Amino acid sequence: MNTHFCGGVAVETSFSIGLHNPDCGMPDMDRECESIPSKEKQIKQKPCCENQHQLLQLDENADVQITSIEVHPVFLVAFIHSFVQPVLFADQSLVHNTYYSPPIPDKDIQVLFQTFLI
Repeated sequence: MNTHFCGGVAVETSFSIGLHNPDCGMPDMDRECESIPSKEKQIKQKPCCENQHQLLQLDENADVQITSIEVHPVFLVAFIHSFVQPVLFADQSLVHNTYYSPPIPDKDIQVLFQTFLI
């Protein structure tokens, strides 16, 4: 995580792989801040802009387990028979129940519930 401070205030924070130097856009970031002078004695004035970097180091000795997948032949045949074969070899010209008519209702639902369109 890279953070840029301008005048002691965090202005920009970025996440990157490796070091990235964010800036606030000032052309001369190394000049001293024009703020209230501090009461502490300093040998060298602190620059106006400053970058802080926080690094995250991971454990590179992680064990990666390699798994192998074994498919039982009976399962493979059942899967193909159930899911693949009907899709590939379906006869689209055969349509069942083309002349089916719905049953006649026993009671008139609109009269029973007294709902009428006006």
